[in-house]
Amino acid sequence: MARYQARLKPEFRLKHPDLNIGIWYDVVPLFPGLRERRLNFMGDRMARLRVAGDFREVLADQVEFREQPDPAAKETP
Repeated sequence: MARYQARLKPEFRLKHPDLNIGIWYDVVPLFPGLRERRLNFMGDRMARLRVAGDFREVLADQVEFREQPDPAAKETP
């Protein structure tokens, strides 16, 4: 299963001063089995990021995502 990482888009750096725009943060589900991204009460897509031993929820539109392959899934020659 693929994992995702996200980093803050530069135009939102003032809105989230605790996030560094140059660091890719792991996107984590709220609990096992839940998709990495979810909706808030307003219907906006949210992303939950692991930040220094804690978690931070941000709007998905404010970050860019990249896929990280599962390290356990190796190609066989």
